[in-house]
Amino acid sequence: MKDRQTLAWLYQNSKTQLLPMIALIVGYGLFAGCGVLFALASRGVIDGAVAGEKHILMTQGLYLFSVIVLQLVLRIACGKLEVRIQGRLEMGYKTKLLGKILQKDYAGTTGYHSGELLNRLTSDITVVSEGVTTILPNITGLLTKLLSALAVLCVFDPSFALIFAIGGLLLFFTTKFFRGRLKYLHKNMQEKDGVVRSFIQEILESMLVVKTFGVEREINDKSAGLQQEHYKVKVKRNTVSILANSGFSFVFSIGYLYALVWSSFGLIAKTISFGTLTAILQLVGQVQSPFAGLSGLLPKAYGIIASAERMMELENLPDELEINRQDMNLSALYKAMQSIRFKDVSFRYDRTMVLNQVDLTIEKGDFTVISGISGIGKSTLIKLLLGVFAPTGGSIGIQLDDGERIPVDRHTRKLFAYVPQENLLLSGTIRDSITFVNANLTDEEIMAAAQVSCAAEFISALPRGLDTVIGEKGQGLSEGQVQRLVIARAILSGSPILLLDEATSALDEATEKRLLNNIRRMTNKTCIIISHKKAAFSVCSKEIRIENSTIKTMKRSNRHAYHTA
Repeated sequence: MKDRQTLAWLYQNSKTQLLPMIALIVGYGLFAGCGVLFALASRGVIDGAVAGEKHILMTQGLYLFSVIVLQLVLRIACGKLEVRIQGRLEMGYKTKLLGKILQKDYAGTTGYHSGELLNRLTSDITVVSEGVTTILPNITGLLTKLLSALAVLCVFDPSFALIFAIGGLLLFFTTKFFRGRLKYLHKNMQEKDGVVRSFIQEILESMLVVKTFGVEREINDKSAGLQQEHYKVKVKRNTVSILANSGFSFVFSIGYLYALVWSSFGLIAKTISFGTLTAILQLVGQVQSPFAGLSGLLPKAYGIIASAERMMELENLPDELEINRQDMNLSALYKAMQSIRFKDVSFRYDRTMVLNQVDLTIEKGDFTVISGISGIGKSTLIKLLLGVFAPTGGSIGIQLDDGERIPVDRHTRKLFAYVPQENLLLSGTIRDSITFVNANLTDEEIMAAAQVSCAAEFISALPRGLDTVIGEKGQGLSEGQVQRLVIARAILSGSPILLLDEATSALDEATEKRLLNNIRRMTNKTCIIISHKKAAFSVCSKEIRIENSTIKTMKRSNRHAYHTA
């Protein structure tokens, strides 16, 4: 039943290439049929030569040449079509699956290592796209070759049908026996490959830590161990296929031996010609190759199904919370916004309670700092605001002037410009990385935002300014410079509520205070900061303190603070 669902999924996701696929299947069928014509034409050439009939020899030779040319044309056409179909399928699968992942619940997707997700988006998609493109045309070609060759052989001697019928039954029952095992081994192999890829990805991202602690040898040994596990599973999977293929080859070699002996006795008895013997051996070879080919295609088919199931697993993750039906008019929404309100909100990770029935109001225009010990739930509070996490109890909403309350979900997310702790910058020029949020920004607008984030001075000092090329994650710049660029990008996003999650941790106190004061002077902005540093507390008008799964708010005035909840 599950295999049927997977096949239906494969059809639904591949039907854009249905017409090219039909053309490819027809091409493979014609190419396979040419094999029988080749054998019969070869018989005519040999018999003409043995009989000394030049006319027959020339006629059959031209016929054979025509078959060879037709095979060449079909091979080229099918090859080009196959590459195009596979390329389009791969692009379609990747685009659709990535789009689906981006729409899924954040907690669900982060349950997978990024390397494992990448493995499914690359390795599994390659297995499926290559398999879907080739397996039906190959099966069509093999069956055409098998049936046409077997039909001609039966004209010579019906006993050939019995020999190859036994081989076919053996193939059927053997593949049924190995089916579950092959699917399991393929899935296991892909999972081990994902573990290796994830480990290598983490090491490449943490190269400095590895070098600092001098654990290069230990890391290399662990990598070798993980690869050894992948290697063992891969060998086990291929061993099953090799044993099956070898068994089939042995059975059909017996069939070839029977054909050779039968034809040799026919030559002795003068009941067949030398050309017929050659044709029979060629046709037996053509019957042999489809069975051998099918024995190789069936493990491949189970691999395709297993990889498709791994892709379907991601598609079946729960969708992101969606309470509102459509995106909002953000400027109108913020204009009418009075506050953001948490009402009796609870949230837990598995069994760990992070927030327990808390109430919180953040007024429009507030400059707020979130405080608390590490791991207490400060970043979680930000993710709840973004609608990335859904509360396990209570509600979070945007309170409007007219009394209406808009629930927070993915459609309200563009109200917020989020600067995470990771401070991610895309590789490329500084301009590319900043205009990532809006491709239509002018240099004047970029530098104005850079002035607010205290980045203008160091950008201007660079020989190429905004055209300076930076590496992955801002390589080539200091951490403080990267943080200022990311904040400039958030300002330019046009979102009226800034969420800064330890976004100024690398700045000195004077620069941090100047940056935060610059943001505070911006009109019509609300800012929520996670920080442990003095500068944030001296600039902010409200403090939200998280402790023991509860929230306390304190209004701040210069150096003084007093409790309000």
